[in-house]
Amino acid sequence: MTVKNPFSKNLCSPSQIEGIEIHDLVSGVLTLNELETHILFLLFDEHLSAVELSEKTNKHRSTIQKALSNLMSKGLILRKKRGLRRGYHFTYTSIPREKVKDMMIYYVEEQTRCLKERINKEL
Repeated sequence: MTVKNPFSKNLCSPSQIEGIEIHDLVSGVLTLNELETHILFLLFDEHLSAVELSEKTNKHRSTIQKALSNLMSKGLILRKKRGLRRGYHFTYTSIPREKVKDMMIYYVEEQTRCLKERINKEL
């Protein structure tokens, strides 16, 4: 049974949904900042090094490294070691879009479950 909530806007109405940019939705659900979200979307399309990401975002390499570290700790990107004639460097890529989507849906469903439990417990 669906009950209309008279106290808030319908967040699932077409006008509400269309007003949310996908970058904002990903950022909110995955708790990413603007730079981390931008990097994730760049890495959906290609493998890039920290230097290349720095050039594409106009951010200092150390700032990029922090963002990459956070994205790796959340399991959203992978680091690959590439050998050079003298040494090596790392490139980064995202996990598949489908896995990111599945992760986001899981988090939203888990949050909803927790909210329902609290409502049932306290009301």
